[in-house]
Amino acid sequence: MIYLKLRNIIFPIFTFVLLFVLITGCGNKESENHSDNKMMNENKNGNTGMNQSNEKTKSNEMSAKDGYEHAMIKLSTMQCDICKDNIETAVEKLDGIESINVVTKEKIAHINFDKSKTDLSKIESSITAAGYDANDKKADPEAYKELDDCCKQPKDQKKK
Repeated sequence: MIYLKLRNIIFPIFTFVLLFVLITGCGNKESENHSDNKMMNENKNGNTGMNQSNEKTKSNEMSAKDGYEHAMIKLSTMQCDICKDNIETAVEKLDGIESINVVTKEKIAHINFDKSKTDLSKIESSITAAGYDANDKKADPEAYKELDDCCKQPKDQKKK
């Protein structure tokens, strides 16, 4: 008897809470954006521990701050995470780079930079000097020769 009374009270409360959570969601967008920005800042500071599954489109939608410009650079010749590290290292050496995130699977770099200190052409040149194509600019042939075998195009890799 007491069980039925408790069930008649608890069940509607549980149903209401469940519906409320489903309708309003478990979190808010602001906290998600904050965590994405934190991950990108950690990446700029040398923590490249982001795994590939975290590199989804949402984390790549980097918004440029005032005085900064956002650029997306196609990296058609990159092959692996070593390429990613090489490209990020080369670009971070430039003055005025706010943040960079290279997405291996999409072969694209998202870069925020201070447009008063650098420009897209300089960023592309730093990538080509590291041995990779950047947008329509071709890689420096000498730098390309020095890349690890896994970073070269399949046709240029040594046969095992």
